[in-house]
Amino acid sequence: MTVIRSVIPFFEPLPLSLALLIAGLALLIARRRRAAIVFSGAGIGILLVLGYGLFTKQALYSLERSYAPLIVEKIPPQVRDRIRHVVVLGSGHISDPDLPRTAQIGGASLYRLVEGVRIYRLLPGSKLVISGGVIPDPVTNARVVSDVARQIGIPVRDTIVEARPSDTVAEARLLRGLLGNRPFILVTSAAHMKRAMRIFQDFGMQPVPAPTDFIIKNRPGGAIESVVPNCGNLSISQRVIYEWLGGIWESVNKRFQGTIRRL
Repeated sequence: MTVIRSVIPFFEPLPLSLALLIAGLALLIARRRRAAIVFSGAGIGILLVLGYGLFTKQALYSLERSYAPLIVEKIPPQVRDRIRHVVVLGSGHISDPDLPRTAQIGGASLYRLVEGVRIYRLLPGSKLVISGGVIPDPVTNARVVSDVARQIGIPVRDTIVEARPSDTVAEARLLRGLLGNRPFILVTSAAHMKRAMRIFQDFGMQPVPAPTDFIIKNRPGGAIESVVPNCGNLSISQRVIYEWLGGIWESVNKRFQGTIRRL
């Protein structure tokens, strides 16, 4: 996924559309009118389609509803009694020594930690596993999030910090020894949960999904819900594109590794 993180900026709606518009302007200056119309039209089209969220809002809603929010009481007793770990996957933060730790995390990291703590407190005897490496801040995500967990009352003895992985595949690989084949709670953003479940299951593990950080709270309404395109819809489109590219990259990796093993 480090490859995806380096490639994704080129596929984000705003920079991609601006690049196409600039290319269209350059072609117009070079008097290549037909090509200029094509590039400019593509740039404007991306801004309109993704800015209105014509397809991506419904796509994100479906992605986030792949798994329902976890109700601990509804986990079958034979499964719940075997759960010893609540795994919180890594996300982003900004380490700023002038700010308290609680102000250095936000967004997905905060949602994931809160949900992980909620479930940990409902499962007596469980451990809170906090994962996340250097992405892209020089201080690991697991270190910052675990500091916040400690500050809000989670005992150090009940936390396990895994600060090495830089993506979900690495998290599954590095946590496999700890988690083994016992069921465990997997906490991550709802948009990421489907892909995360697939990755951990591919490693022969038994995650119980606990999605959080839902971006779309209600089912999307009509095709166009606002008069003009907006940045919120562009952000939604960006999130969907990230998950799509991540899934494509993992499929390519699987095929490549399978080919290598057969050779």
